[in-house]
Amino acid sequence: MKALMISSEEGIRLAKRVAAEQNCSRREAEALIVAGGVRVANQVVTDPARRVREEQTVLVNRLVSMAALAPMTLVLFKPAHRVANLAWLQDTAGLKAAQPGMWGPERLAKMQMPLPLAKPASGLCIFTDDVAVLRHLEDRRSPMEQEWMATVGGEVPERLIKALNGPGIRASINRQTDTLTVLRIAGKDIDGLELGRWLDEQCPLQDLRRQRVGRLGLAPLASGQWRQLEGYERF
Repeated sequence: MKALMISSEEGIRLAKRVAAEQNCSRREAEALIVAGGVRVANQVVTDPARRVREEQTVLVNRLVSMAALAPMTLVLFKPAHRVANLAWLQDTAGLKAAQPGMWGPERLAKMQMPLPLAKPASGLCIFTDDVAVLRHLEDRRSPMEQEWMATVGGEVPERLIKALNGPGIRASINRQTDTLTVLRIAGKDIDGLELGRWLDEQCPLQDLRRQRVGRLGLAPLASGQWRQLEGYERF
């Protein structure tokens, strides 16, 4: 077995050796390494392409292994006028992980963002590497319902509420004062950028916040905060 693994005097790729020794796929081995679950000569190595020699000791932390192989979904409260991308995700969550050895910047860099949130809007933003979650949220045949809270200046005329209500969309007044009105808008396949532009043409739009996607709400997050979804939580 070892003769087959060694390809040169410089050794073989770490991912190949971990896959052979742990009897797992190359993809699983790379996930373990990126998560910080592999040590070479007692040093954590997160580069799957790192070459190791036969005499070097390679150890796998099985607790990290379990976390590395489990799909992960993060939800964040994006502030308004902040670009939601991987760089922002790493700035927000990458250096503040409760268990940094479980998932670091390398894994966060591979996350995808279904139902992206436009720069002017605030609210619920999702990043995931869970294929099932991605498929569910991006299924155009059955769009996920979203709930938005729009704060506009002044009182809202009845005609605007009637214009908002249509096939698959429900709009109502959530709260109203002399100076502002908060609208609750819920429906499937709502484009936040288009909704914001349309509302701003009707009356001064102060804030547009995505409050909910499917069954998952924004609470208890405050602006700029994030959390990892528990295994029992579903959209």
